[in-house]
Amino acid sequence: MSEKVLLTGISGFVAKHVAIELLNSGYEVLGTVRNSSSIDQTKKTLEENNVSTEKLSFVKLDLLKDEGWNEAAEGCKYIIHVASPFPLKVSNDRESLTPAAKDGTLRVLNAGINAEVEHFVKTSSIVCMFRRPNRSNPYTFGENDWTDLEWDKTTDYFVSKTRAEKAAWDLMESKGLKKSLTCINPGFVLGDFLNEKTSTSMEYAKQLLQGKYPAAPKFSVMISHVKDVAKAHVLSLSNKKAGGRRLIVGSEVRSILELSKIMAKNIPSHAKKLPKRELPNFMVKLISYIDTSAKTMVPDLGLKMQTDQTYAEEILQIKFKASEIAVVDAAKSLIRLKLA
Repeated sequence: MSEKVLLTGISGFVAKHVAIELLNSGYEVLGTVRNSSSIDQTKKTLEENNVSTEKLSFVKLDLLKDEGWNEAAEGCKYIIHVASPFPLKVSNDRESLTPAAKDGTLRVLNAGINAEVEHFVKTSSIVCMFRRPNRSNPYTFGENDWTDLEWDKTTDYFVSKTRAEKAAWDLMESKGLKKSLTCINPGFVLGDFLNEKTSTSMEYAKQLLQGKYPAAPKFSVMISHVKDVAKAHVLSLSNKKAGGRRLIVGSEVRSILELSKIMAKNIPSHAKKLPKRELPNFMVKLISYIDTSAKTMVPDLGLKMQTDQTYAEEILQIKFKASEIAVVDAAKSLIRLKLA
């Protein structure tokens, strides 16, 4: 009998790749969707990628409502909680995304605890680790670091992800189940966008290729290949060493200008549209008043982050893909889907 996994937010960019990894590894998957309309598209996308959907089923559930979660978790050996809001625009209300992210996480975990689920894997992010005032340049962060929620420059997405991850650890520790949780903390996730369903990662890559950036903000971030992120989730299910850990999944840190140069080298047809110089920091700050999506970058402009993710590679026994592969795969899939 195959082992059943409850996978939240299955129609999302990362979760679709997690579903592929799970199904190809022989697991039975129950995927949650917020809207029934995304079921057919998700199933079709998986089948187009030569994945058997024989062991796949769906359930409509809402992270903001209690109904249905206990029933969905019943009979599942594992839960992978991927679903969490990640809008492109930044809200002035720093807590605007917290209910879906934090309360949703607690709903999912409590349902799993009630159903005696064996192991939980939660999709978190390095945004829970690196944002705080008075950082050195370059600055280093690691598994034991947390974003400062009191700092007024910590924007809504950072707040929601950090509150959700902290709440997850607090709950599991209070139940004596810390070793039954693994958090996967990727950076900027790129790779093959499997269908036209938009995501914030897709939007940033698309805007670069479409020439929306005449110059690039001086912003750097660790790049994570979506296939590594998916594999890390699935390998953590049965890997005892991953229990109770926050696994940083990704490869090199790249600036937006470096991403642009990688795309230009590998996608010459779009080279003219891609930015070839960097934007002064004050210009990005000015733009952020008009385009709130730029606000996400402002606190980190000009800063170079560094981290050591080799411990995660050792625990999972895999080697993470180079950032160039993630960038090129993302760009090529956008062109294949006729989105750039």
